[in-house]
Amino acid sequence: MKKITLLGSIIVLLLFSCVANAQDRRPFHIIPLVPVVGQDVKFTYDNSLTTLADEETVYGTVYYWENLRWRAEDLKLVKNDTAWEATCRVPENCALVSCKFYAGDKKDTGGRSTYTTMTFNKNRQNLPTAYMAWGMLRNKTLESLPGYCEEDAYIDDEVMRFWLNQQLLKDPGARKYVFYYAAKLLNKMIPGEKHEQMLGDVDFILNLPDADEETLLKALEVAKNIVKDSTKAAAVEARILKDYPNGILARDQEIWRIFRIMDADAKAPELDAFLKRFPTEKFQDIETETSSMYLGKIFQAVVYQPIIKKNDYSLLYKYIHDVPHLYLLTFYWHMVQVPLNTNQRTPEQVLPFAKAIYNEVMTRPQVGADRVYSEREWKDYLITRGKDMILKHAFVLDATGSSAEALELMEEIKGKYNFKSAEYNNQYVHLLEKNGYQSMVIPTIVASVREDAVTPEMLEILRKDYVKQHKNDKDFEAYVSSLKSQEKQQELQKHLQETMINKDIELFAMEDLDGKKVDLSKMKGKIIVLDFWATWCSPCKASLPGMQMAVNKYKNDPNVVFFFISTMETAADFKEQIRKFMKEHNYTLKVLCDNVNPKTKKQSAVYDTYSKAFKFSGIPHKMIIDGNGKLRWSINGYMGSPSALAEEMNLMIEMLKAE
Repeated sequence: MKKITLLGSIIVLLLFSCVANAQDRRPFHIIPLVPVVGQDVKFTYDNSLTTLADEETVYGTVYYWENLRWRAEDLKLVKNDTAWEATCRVPENCALVSCKFYAGDKKDTGGRSTYTTMTFNKNRQNLPTAYMAWGMLRNKTLESLPGYCEEDAYIDDEVMRFWLNQQLLKDPGARKYVFYYAAKLLNKMIPGEKHEQMLGDVDFILNLPDADEETLLKALEVAKNIVKDSTKAAAVEARILKDYPNGILARDQEIWRIFRIMDADAKAPELDAFLKRFPTEKFQDIETETSSMYLGKIFQAVVYQPIIKKNDYSLLYKYIHDVPHLYLLTFYWHMVQVPLNTNQRTPEQVLPFAKAIYNEVMTRPQVGADRVYSEREWKDYLITRGKDMILKHAFVLDATGSSAEALELMEEIKGKYNFKSAEYNNQYVHLLEKNGYQSMVIPTIVASVREDAVTPEMLEILRKDYVKQHKNDKDFEAYVSSLKSQEKQQELQKHLQETMINKDIELFAMEDLDGKKVDLSKMKGKIIVLDFWATWCSPCKASLPGMQMAVNKYKNDPNVVFFFISTMETAADFKEQIRKFMKEHNYTLKVLCDNVNPKTKKQSAVYDTYSKAFKFSGIPHKMIIDGNGKLRWSINGYMGSPSALAEEMNLMIEMLKAE
C-alpha cells in the first residue's frame, strides 16, 4: 500500500481535528477518517454542541467538489441517541467533501475549521484540485461555494496563494486548471503585475493539443479581461472556433448576433436554426454571461410577437423547454399576472398557458450551477424566487374550480410571506373558508393585523366575529388597534415625521365626473389629501381599498377632504369607465379630472405641474396639504397593504391636526 503524503496527512488532521476519537465531545465526526472515493462514508452530528442545540429537527446537505464544480445532495439524517447520522457514497471524481447542517434560517458549517475533508483515491492519494478547492472554499476572492463559510473561516489572499502553489507542487498536471484562478487572485492582489507570467500560462494552454473548450475559454478571459492583450486574445479565440466550431464561444457569438436583429419576425427562423445547431440539451450545464443576459430576451421577442399580433400562444408551447429556466418567471408575469391585474384576461383564458409555465418552472430538472442546491434546497429556492407566481397561480386555480389545489400552493409559500402580504393573507383567508377550515380564519386575520397587512374584506370578517362575541362593534376599532405592535406603530410614526415637508404649493380648480368645478384654493383650514391615479394603472387601483379605509375613517370630519385625481387618461369614455369601476367596487371616492395641459394637449396639467415642482414621477402619487395650504407629505407608489396605507394616512392626518 502506498503511503499517504505527509502534507496530505497533516491537512486531513487539520481539516478534521474534530474527529479525534469516540470519547471526543466535538459535534462532527466522519468514519473513516480518510474517506475514499467510491466507498461509503458515515457522518455523525451532535447538534446539542452547536448553535442548533435547541432544534428538534435538523437537516443536512453534503457538497461534493467534482470537476471544478460543487454538487449538493440532501443528507438522509437519522437520530441515534444524541447524534444525527447519515451514510453516503463518495463519488469517484470527488476531491473535497463539505457538510452543512441547518434548521430554519439557522445553519452550522463548523465555524473556523468547517465540516470539510479531502478525499483520497484507492491508492491513498489526493485527487487533482483538492488543495486548490480547500483554499477556494474559504477565500472571498475565489469563493467557490458562496454563503457556506462563517466569517471566521475565511482565509486571506496570501494564504489562498499558498494553497494554489501547493496544488502545483503536488500535481504535475495542475497548471492547466490552476492558471486561471492564479491569474484572478494575482490581479486582485497586485493588479497590473505578473502579466508576463499570465501570458506564459495562456501560451501553455494554447500549446496543449487536447485542451478542452472550457479551459481555452478561461485562457481567453485571462488574455482579454485580465492582461488585456488583444492580439493574444484573438489567437485564443481563433483556436477555440477552429477546434470547437459548434461550441460555447460560437454559441455565444450567435446569441449576440440574433439578439441584435431588431425585427422580431426575422428572429424566429434564426432561433430555429440556432437551436438546431446548438441543441439545448447539449448546453444545459453551460451558462455564460452572454447567454444569461441575452438568450432569454431572444425567446421573449420571438414568443411574444404572435401573442401580441394574433393572440397565438403556439410558440410558447414550442419553445417552453428551451427558454432559460428562471426567465420563465418573466413569461408568467407578462402572460398571466399582468393581464389578470389589468383585467385584460380572465382566469379561464390564462389557465392553459399558466399551467404550462408553472409546471415547467417547478418541475424542470436541475442542471449546471443549479446542482449546488440539494433537492430540498432547490425546492425551497424555487418557492422563494417564484412565490409571487405561485400566489397568482393559486388565484387562477381557485377561480377555475380547483380551490383545494390552490390552498395546497398557498400552504407551500406561507412561510415566505409570513403574514406580511395583504394580497397573500386575503387569498389565504378566502381559501380557508372555501375549503372548510373555518377555525383557522380568525387566527389568520389576527396574525395579519399584527403585521398590518389586511384588506377591508378581512376586517369585515373580523368585525362580524367580534360582534358575535360582544353583541356590538362599539369597541372594535380599539380591539384592532390593540392587536398591532405598539413598537411598530411608534417606528411608523417616527418614519412619517421624518418624511414630512413644509413647502408652498399652488392649488388648482378641477372638475368632478359631473363637470362641477372644485376649487382647492378655497379650502383653507381643511386638510386636503390628493391621490393621483388612472384607470389603466394597476398599482393605483390596488391602493384604493386602503384609501377607502382612510376615507371611511374621516367621512364625518368636515376638516379632512380626499380627492382622487384621475390623470393621464387616454380613453375617450374614461369618465364612464371610472363610474363603472367605482360602482363595481362600492367605492365612495370623490374623483376629480386633471386639467388638460395646453402645451402637450394631454389630460395631466396638475400632475405635470406638481411632478416638476416637487421632483417625482409616476403614479400612484399621494400628497397631503395642511390647513395653511402647505404641502406636508408627498409619497410615490404603493407597498401592497391596504391597512398599512390607511394607517399611514391616519397617522399623518392626526399629526397635522395636532399641530
